[in-house]
Formats: sequence, C-alpha cells, structure tokens
Amino acid sequence: MKKKLLNFMTGSFVLAYSASMAQPSLTGSAINPTIGESFTYTTCTNYFNQGPSGASQTWNFSTSTGTTSGVSSGVSVSSTPNGSSFPNANIAFYNAGGSNYSYQKTTSTAYQNYGNVSSSGVVMSFSNPEDFLRFPFTYNNTYNDPWSCTFINSGYTFYRTGTTSITADGYGTLITPAGTFNNALRIHMVQTYQDSAYIGMPYVIPYTNDEYMWYVNGTHAAIAATFTFDAGGSTGQSSFYLGAPTGIDNLSAILTSLEVFPNPASDLINIKYNLTENKKVELCLFNTLGEKIQDSKSEDGIQGSNTTELNIAEQPEGIYFAQIILDGNVAATKRFVVIK
Repeated sequence: MKKKLLNFMTGSFVLAYSASMAQPSLTGSAINPTIGESFTYTTCTNYFNQGPSGASQTWNFSTSTGTTSGVSSGVSVSSTPNGSSFPNANIAFYNAGGSNYSYQKTTSTAYQNYGNVSSSGVVMSFSNPEDFLRFPFTYNNTYNDPWSCTFINSGYTFYRTGTTSITADGYGTLITPAGTFNNALRIHMVQTYQDSAYIGMPYVIPYTNDEYMWYVNGTHAAIAATFTFDAGGSTGQSSFYLGAPTGIDNLSAILTSLEVFPNPASDLINIKYNLTENKKVELCLFNTLGEKIQDSKSEDGIQGSNTTELNIAEQPEGIYFAQIILDGNVAATKRFVVIK
C-alpha cells in the first residue's frame, strides 16, 4: 500500500507541523483494499526493530534494503478457482508468480479475514472470521478477536483456533526507502493459535505471530511491517515495506479484450487478447484446487492483438481458469470448461 507544501510563513509552518503530528483515525473507506489494486512489497534483508510506541513518534527505516517479494493483486472472488468456498468474502488477493489466494470481507466497520487457499490446494475457510482491523480505529484503541476454521491436509482434518489481539500503540511519521509518510498509525497485532488433529494420536502445533504494521489513511495496505513468529518451535523474523501501489483498474485501458475459445474445449484452447501498450505477458491456467497446470510467458513486451494456443489434452474434465498477467499485475481471469 502511500506530499508536502513548502511553507514560508511562520504561521503556516506551525499549522503544517501540527497537522503532520495529528492523531490519525483509520476508517474503512480510507483503508479497505479494493478490487483492481495491486501492491508490491520489498522483503528486507535486514530485520528492523519496531522502535518506540507512543504519540508523535518518528520511525526511520530509510536504510532498509531488500528484494521485491512479488505483487499482491486484488481480484473479484468469483474470478478465483476456489471462490465458491468463500461465499461471505467480497475481495480476494492473488500473489503473482504463485497460486496462493487469500479471501477477505471489507465493510465500513471491519476488515476481515475469511481464509486462504495454499499453492498445494489446501482450502482454509474460516467459520468464524478474523478481524484484521475494526473501524474507526485510533491511538490506544484495542480489541481481542477469537476465530476458527477447519481444513483437510494430507487426508487429515485439522482444527485451527486462535485469538488475534490488536492495539494501536503509536502514531507519527514513518520513513521507508519508498518515502516519508505523515499521520501514520502503528498497529500491534499478536496472533496466538493452534492446529490440532488426530493422526493415530493427538497432534497439536502452537503458533505465535507478533507483528507491527503502519497504516496511513488513503493507502489500502500496510506501509511497512515487521514481525517475529514461532511455529511449533521454529522461529524467525522478517520485515517489509510497500512500494508504489499500482491500480489494476488502469489496466482495463491497456487490456481491451480477452477471449478464451473454444469453450467448452477438449484438446486445445486459444487465449486471444488485445493490448494498447507494450507489456510483458504471462498466461496461466489453474484447476479448481488453485493449482497452476500450465503457463506461458513472453520474453519481450507484446502489443496489439495476439492469440496463444495451449494444449489441454491431458487435463481431465472439469472447470478451469485462464489468467492474464501484465508486467506482474493480474489483469483478468476467465473461466472455461474441459470436456472429453
């Protein structure tokens, strides 16, 4: 997920300084992600400590370095392979370059987690959703939210139960390599949960995630985050920051058409698309488990009308999805059927 006037009069400077240190209050309309947005995060090579809590802080992480960890793109739930498993969600996020999907619900009062689908096809749908954020939310606000879900992995049924504790423990100015952000509210999130199953004997794995995230109204994702975790005794730390967001809505002017034919198909499908600008193109096919079964990438940029033929002769009958990614951003998804 993201601005300054030079004030040359003393009075204006005082007003501007006071505004920059104002206590922010996060709202759903200013924070909730929307379909058509894309966010690029940089995973830091050096873990940065969260720094102090409290009012009018300055958190300076400008010396952090790292590598781009990928693009997370907001898409409609119905366009995803497992959308029917998440009837209460109204937005899904897809990680370009993989096949992981997460499902959320956004309202004026909360931003909720309804589950995810892993790259191995494990569907984790929450029966009791997790509240990532509640709105409005400001300094010193806090809440605890219990949540739960059931999922099947390697033939065993697992029960995940946990509690998420959220506290706004500071506000001020955040500095990252991507820029300076005033009126940032820091959110301290602690997730404690466990997976339990019976695999011939009781099996329990405890987890803890202790995370600090910085939000600014108008940016629909955390500007930066740093966290430590413990997964059944395996521990680690990580930090990341947000690069410039990309509006996928802008891609609608670039991708002016997308067709998948024939539909239904048996041996071959054609993906026809038209681009008004030069873009690197990746075409991916997914089954209903969210598994990528085939992809085709362009080495160079493509522009104009193009058709790519893909062989699906070895795929069993069923429902599939064709996805087009432009310069790392998911632009559109089409459903098609294979019959024999």
